[in-house]
Amino acid sequence: MTNEEWLIVDTETNGLYPPICAVEIAAQRMCGWEPVGEPFRMLLNHDVYIDPMAQAVHGYSREFLRAHGESPLKAHAAFREYAGELPIVAYNLSFDWDRVLLPEYRRLGVPVAGSKGFCAMTLARRAIAETGNHRLETLKNHFRLSDAVSHRGLNDVITTVRLFETVLRERLESAGIVGFTKIAKFSRATPVAKCRALVAKAVGNPLAVQAPKVSNMGVRG
Repeated sequence: MTNEEWLIVDTETNGLYPPICAVEIAAQRMCGWEPVGEPFRMLLNHDVYIDPMAQAVHGYSREFLRAHGESPLKAHAAFREYAGELPIVAYNLSFDWDRVLLPEYRRLGVPVAGSKGFCAMTLARRAIAETGNHRLETLKNHFRLSDAVSHRGLNDVITTVRLFETVLRERLESAGIVGFTKIAKFSRATPVAKCRALVAKAVGNPLAVQAPKVSNMGVRG
């Protein structure tokens, strides 16, 4: 990527079943492979029930969000100002975009922030095969991307930024997959084994064609 602007986004929510409310939105603007400017992070107080399993993951209780969260309208207005119409990349885009952000925009009657880009997890599946699965936490630990606690929106955004900077950039550029549009297309290409073989040949890494041992079905990131 050369001077193309895009956005890495992560959300934390009150649960996994509709209506799903965002309780944290975090993002980082990117130019090419590099982060630009300060990241975005806001907590949202929808004053709704927080599923205990969700709270156990991200640590945000209803009481905490009442004390520290902003109104959803204010938070989404601020995010819209930050995101503009940039394409959004998320680690599990089908959750963050399709199940969280878009339904919430419609429910609140607010304009859409950003536009749908591609999924960083499906991209990782095609470029990384040294790990047993492609959970973001697994890649974080394997490649030593961060020591920060996982499943906090901003922490996961920073981890994803470092994944692109230190792992995916070299592999994709070596394979001649350059530019946002080509990378987005590669993130959806099939068969996955052929994608891994292309990357492995380019970087001279036979591990990059090993099939993962664990399915990622149902993984949030």
